[in-house]
Formats: sequence, C-alpha cells, structure tokens
Amino acid sequence: MNSATEEGLENMSFYTDGKTMVTEFIDRFDPSEEVIDVEQRFRLTTPDGVPIVGAIDKVVKINDDTIAIIDYKTARNAMTTWDLQDDVQLSMYDFAASLMWPEFKNRLLFLDYVRINKRVSTYRTEEDQETFNEFLNSMWLQMQKLEETEIKGRLNSLCGWCDYKLYCPAYTAFLNAKPTEMTALPDMEDGEFLEHWENVATKKSILENRQRELKLIATKKFMEGQDIEANGKELYSTQASRTNYDIVKVVEIIPQEDLFGLLNVNKARLDRYAKDDPDMKSKLQRIAQVNYNAPVYKTRAVKEDIESEFDSKQNESAA
Repeated sequence: MNSATEEGLENMSFYTDGKTMVTEFIDRFDPSEEVIDVEQRFRLTTPDGVPIVGAIDKVVKINDDTIAIIDYKTARNAMTTWDLQDDVQLSMYDFAASLMWPEFKNRLLFLDYVRINKRVSTYRTEEDQETFNEFLNSMWLQMQKLEETEIKGRLNSLCGWCDYKLYCPAYTAFLNAKPTEMTALPDMEDGEFLEHWENVATKKSILENRQRELKLIATKKFMEGQDIEANGKELYSTQASRTNYDIVKVVEIIPQEDLFGLLNVNKARLDRYAKDDPDMKSKLQRIAQVNYNAPVYKTRAVKEDIESEFDSKQNESAA
C-alpha cells in the first residue's frame, strides 16, 4: 500500500490485483530452492569487446552443472516455448550468465507469469550461443558506424519507459508541439484513419507516463511538506475512500434468502482455494461463466498484403 501511495495509484483494482499476485507468489515459493542472486544487474564486455548491460530477476541453482535464469512477467497471456526460441532478451541473459557464472555448463531459461501461475522454459544450444554472439558483434559494428546525423528518435508507446527520452529530440518536440488537429473522423479515408489512430495511441501513452512522472514529483514534495503554487493556482490532492464490510458479520445480519442476491464470488480467492484440489477445479470449470470486457483495438500488419507484395517483387525479378 505504501508503494501504491508513493506511485500516486488512483485505480484501487491495480493495487488489489498486485496484492493478489504477491500473496499467491509467496504461497508458491519453495524455501528449499538455492537462490544464487536476485535482481542481478550486469555491465559486461564480451570476449570480442562488445559492451552489454542489463538485469536478471533471479538465478537459481538446479545442480552442480545447471542454473535456472528466471524473468518475471505480469502479462495475462503467456508466450509459447516456440516463441522463446529466438527471444533476444533471453539470449542476452543466457550469454551474460555464461560470463558471470562460467562454472555452470547448463543454463535453463524461464519466463514466470505470476498473474496466471505459468512458467514457460527454453534453453540455448552452443550453436545458438555462437549465433547470438555473431549477432551482438554485427550490431555493435553497425552502431559504431553510425553518424550523429543518422540517429533519429522515433515516437512510440514505449517512450515513457525510455531512460534517454529527455535527450531525444523527437520526445522534446512532442512535448513542445501544438495539440493534435482534430479533423472530422467520418470523412477520413482508411489510411488516414489508421495513421491518426496510431498517432493518438502513441501520444496517449506518452502523456500518461508523463503524468505519472508528475505525480511522483508532486507526491514527494507533499510528503516533504512543500506546496506547489504559482500564478494564483495551486496543486492539491484528494483521495477517494472505499468502504468494505466484513463478510462474516454481514452473513450474521442479512437473512439467508437474500444473501445470494447480495454477495459476489471473488474469482482470485476461489482459484486460490481450489488450486490444490483437482476435483474442485474440475467442478468450478464446469460451472464457470465467461464474460467479455469491452473490445480493445490494436493495429498490425496484414499478412496477406505482405505476402502479396513479396510475390509481386519476386515476379518482377523473374520478369
């Protein structure tokens, strides 16, 4: 709760969701596992002279020859083992671990999805490691060839998490730009509509992250007793209250025939209750009712168009 308050969290459902994930994670924790390191940050230079920087969530010893490298995720959907075979992040972890813990010959790579209690694993063969090393060398060589005039910032939905955004001309230009022109949507052609959609989505993400940064600074100042005031205006904060009832006491005072119409089942708690009871899980699955939230719209490349363009170029070359 203290962390949520410091972050200026307004939507309490995020706090409840996070608390559930942490609680269930602690319930699953195996105290017998031999943890080598947690949140291990590395700044290394490869044998070929390529600097690499990163952080590994957790490293666990499996046996005298093997370690497990674990990266925690909070996504609702898990990647497949097939997806992880060419994942650059995991390849980087494997490569860095081979330099930091050379005494272990084998390294298993895991993505641990704490929200859905699912682990997906993979590994890198010696051939995979050699290929990734070649990739690093090639990338480093190309980076060294870059001229300053060639380095151009590009806005996207990840700008808010970039450590270098304050040095990025594109980000600075965005913050200083005039508001987006609100043209008539019904008159837009599909191409203009999609471009406008992506533009608005990117700016929305950047502005939300910018607002989060502002809240962090404001919260820090308020905790230190400072006011934020200028030109006849001041910043102030309010906090919505939330009332809860003890379910045991509610059951004692509400007639039993009315209870079913008043109380709701907490899915997360029910899942935790049934997690070690396969029979109970099966019964719950049979009575489960699935409801869908409002649709979420995203953009993506149309595969048919890409394949058609490729075929067209191939035909042109043949001609």
